[in-house]
Amino acid sequence: MSDIELRQSVYDLLSSLRGLDSLKKLFWSELNYERENQTLSRRNWPDKAVEALAEDPILLASGGKDFQVIYARLNSKQLLLNLERLVVTQLLKNHPYTLFVFSDFHQERWHFINVKYDVKQEKRQVLRRITVGAGEQLRTATERLSLLDLDNISSESPLAIQERHDEAFDVEKVTKKFFEQYRSVFEKVEQLITKTIPNADQRRLFTQKLFNRLMFIVFIQKKGWLKFNEQTNYLETLWQDYQNDNSTSDKNFYHNRLTHLFFTGLNNPQQTDIISINNGGFLRQIIGTVPYLNGGLFEQDEDDHNPNIIVPDQAINVILQGLFSNFNFTVTESTPLDVEVAVDPEMLGKVFEELVTGRHESGSYYTPKPIVSFMCREALKGYLSSKLTSENKEAIELFVDEYNAINLKNPEAVLETLKQVKVCDPACGSGAYLLGMLHELLDLRQCLFATKGIDYKTVYQRKLEIIETNIYGVDIDPFAVNIARLRLWLSLAVEYEGDNPPPLPNLKFKIETGDSLTAPNPQGSGMVREEFIHRFREAKAKYLRAHLGSDKQSLEQEINEVKKQIALLTHGSASVIASDKEAISKGFDWVVEFAEVLAEGGFDIQVANPPYVRQELIKDLKPTLKQVYPEVYTGTSDLYCFFYARALQLLKTGGMLAFISSNKWFRAKYGEKLREHIADTCQVRSITDFGDLPVFKSATAYPMIFIANKEQGLNDSIIFTEVKSLDDPYPDVSTLIRQQGNILNHQSLNGKNWMLTDTSTVDSIKKMKASGITLEEYVKGNFFYGIKTGLSKVFFIDKKTKEYLINQDEKSSEIIKPLAIGKDIKKWSIDLKDRWLIFTKQGIEINDFPAVIEYLQQYRSQLEPKPKNYSKTQKWLGRKPGSYKWYEIQDNVAYYQELSKPKIVYQRFQVKPCFAYDTNGIFVNDAVWMIVIDDLYLLGILNSQSFWQEITRHCTQIQNGYQLLRVYLQKAIVPNASESEKEPIIKLVQKCLDAKGVNCEEWEKEIDERVAALYGL
Repeated sequence: MSDIELRQSVYDLLSSLRGLDSLKKLFWSELNYERENQTLSRRNWPDKAVEALAEDPILLASGGKDFQVIYARLNSKQLLLNLERLVVTQLLKNHPYTLFVFSDFHQERWHFINVKYDVKQEKRQVLRRITVGAGEQLRTATERLSLLDLDNISSESPLAIQERHDEAFDVEKVTKKFFEQYRSVFEKVEQLITKTIPNADQRRLFTQKLFNRLMFIVFIQKKGWLKFNEQTNYLETLWQDYQNDNSTSDKNFYHNRLTHLFFTGLNNPQQTDIISINNGGFLRQIIGTVPYLNGGLFEQDEDDHNPNIIVPDQAINVILQGLFSNFNFTVTESTPLDVEVAVDPEMLGKVFEELVTGRHESGSYYTPKPIVSFMCREALKGYLSSKLTSENKEAIELFVDEYNAINLKNPEAVLETLKQVKVCDPACGSGAYLLGMLHELLDLRQCLFATKGIDYKTVYQRKLEIIETNIYGVDIDPFAVNIARLRLWLSLAVEYEGDNPPPLPNLKFKIETGDSLTAPNPQGSGMVREEFIHRFREAKAKYLRAHLGSDKQSLEQEINEVKKQIALLTHGSASVIASDKEAISKGFDWVVEFAEVLAEGGFDIQVANPPYVRQELIKDLKPTLKQVYPEVYTGTSDLYCFFYARALQLLKTGGMLAFISSNKWFRAKYGEKLREHIADTCQVRSITDFGDLPVFKSATAYPMIFIANKEQGLNDSIIFTEVKSLDDPYPDVSTLIRQQGNILNHQSLNGKNWMLTDTSTVDSIKKMKASGITLEEYVKGNFFYGIKTGLSKVFFIDKKTKEYLINQDEKSSEIIKPLAIGKDIKKWSIDLKDRWLIFTKQGIEINDFPAVIEYLQQYRSQLEPKPKNYSKTQKWLGRKPGSYKWYEIQDNVAYYQELSKPKIVYQRFQVKPCFAYDTNGIFVNDAVWMIVIDDLYLLGILNSQSFWQEITRHCTQIQNGYQLLRVYLQKAIVPNASESEKEPIIKLVQKCLDAKGVNCEEWEKEIDERVAALYGL
């Protein structure tokens, strides 16, 4: 059977899956598993697991020797994940290699479940599900289950079959495929509306808004709340009805159906049931039955009121048939232990961060979910430990990491402490950390309920309480804020059971729009009377749950009035009350907007992935940043540095900071003040450095995770982990730290000079520091970089061109120099190739070299420097602006005479010691640096393993090596030595030079030993 025929057969069986006959045929006939059909006893099972099933499970089929397919019918009208997990836990004891198939009691809905063990701990089972049943798109299920065909698995070993099953249930492959199709369809729709929205940025934002609204409906229709002709596959049915409607020829789906759905049905601010008032009337006929869902996604903006914007039916068809119909959607966001092999609401965030105009330009990247989860858990452990001093640290770690409350002394106190936590993401983007913290807090409260019998509330009630009480977010991008709110709404909606959902909470004063950085320091504000805070808190709480438009309007007025009073008390002026647009330009005034939190001392947790924006792009902000953050400001600080400072301003004493950001501030000059500020105000708990590993797939951001609490005093135990690869156990950061982390000396992070290395290495560093002077002092600053021509392909020539130019004019030889580039620099020697440099330094009399000027003339358009007033809209074909002439090299190499002196040369990037010696006046390109000095002792030091330790300590790691930038390398220590100590090293170096670095291992070993002794190691 061909793959196409197999998929069609699987699709037909899944479409008709109403009982065991179709299921048996699927595995016995189509997927080629052996028939078994044996019942399995539930004897000795716990009562709850027994009661979860309507009858004994059935061993349906087997593959190879030990792989099995087991069917179980739940004693429930719904497919409940907690019941499935109870049953899976029991069956796995005797059936370790198994595919589980569950149905509800009436065998109308089905879960195919693959169990993949969490790498962190084998007892943690990750259940990955494919859902089949009415209202589900079956294309994904068909494709993934077709992969299980036993005839296409090379080995019959249970491990090989299990690996194929693991691959088939890999949600990342589904996610990647969805994103690829989303991008393609998105671009097609953009093109189709180009005529009505000619501005590219406006068109992209309108398209994104349309996609978000439609995707929200795709997700929410899974709850069965939207019905057309009593069908719950709402959008598909609505589209079919529209296509079948021939009452008018001049019709448009967006105008005739979607605008009524968006702005009259789903966004009915008066909570008037327009649909039932017009029962059987116009609105019911065109949009069916829909609930009022509240929130801001369907509020009309300027584009929505513009009658000239037309979305053609072709665009709608591409979205519905070219994207939505190809995938299964689930309204439940996956958790680390329960994963649906479908598109979940997290995709809204991923798509937004990848595609929306300006997100990458603004330095925003989507954080992988396991890292979000890790950071939230670390912050919560620190928070609970600081608040519950009577609880054992290990008990709290077991509770947060493993959801095991068995060793907690006072579960009631733990619950109350969780209920009171105030968490904020000051750069919340599309809400990854808000959702992450929501899930962590929910799971911990669920755990206390399940094991300790406390917190008797529904999951819906708990989530609503967490959203209302515990989490806050701010972002400068209004669209990002809408996505974050949307994901929180979906996360809440999924938990409501019933046909008449309550309206969603108003999150306008919880997840807010504004510039987190530019408002004044909230710590320096005046006191606010308790009566205002109480009134403010009450009005916000009422507004969050208000549904009637009149109530929302009056409460919003009251909130703004109280804001004015708070602003008068804190700033002496009420003029700071701002709209969203003003909050972006003027700054988000924390002490006013979140006065109820700041009045209590601040937030308990700040968790974020602040934007990665280089300092060159924030010139306009610098005066404000200098004023607001004098304790960390330098003119070359990147933007994320100020998010650290702002977070510390917003935290209570003892509060937790959990950030993932660039690691550059650890070593960079601009990070000195930030390092010193953190050393003075925080106790650092852990640093996990990923170097240049691609944690963010779309960018190399040098990310690291930084966990600290705002508490003065000596650091306790600091764990530093330098992650070498993203192989297992990544993305399990906890296991990475446990396996690879080193405990730093408590004084490692004092002041501005941080030593990120373990205690024994710290001792070595102290010895090395005491043994000598810095390289900069030793060479008296004689560092120089190689030649920058601005157009290497013209100025770098081969032997044939060189000989031609000299044959044309012998004088050409005066300005043609032997050239080495980075890869030519080996350890000890330079491996010269057929490469030469036309060295037309600035000020040269070019007419003295007619052959050279004739050669350069043919490239003149590419060599011309860009004029100062050249139009920005036109592309320039030549070199960058400068004072050089078209035939001169780009940079003014004032030190060119140094190139002819004895020198040590080295590549800017190295993976091992690689310093060479030159006495032949070789020129080098700008990938090479040189130290102008005639010193074989220093050459021996630089090529030693001990000095390599200095390089790894001071220089920036990149890929599998280090960047030897002068600003860092010059800090490395060169050991002092007497002449008698230098002499044997010099002799050994000379041997290596004479051998041109070949077969020098024994001499190099002796050099390493002698240099180590000089360092005192």
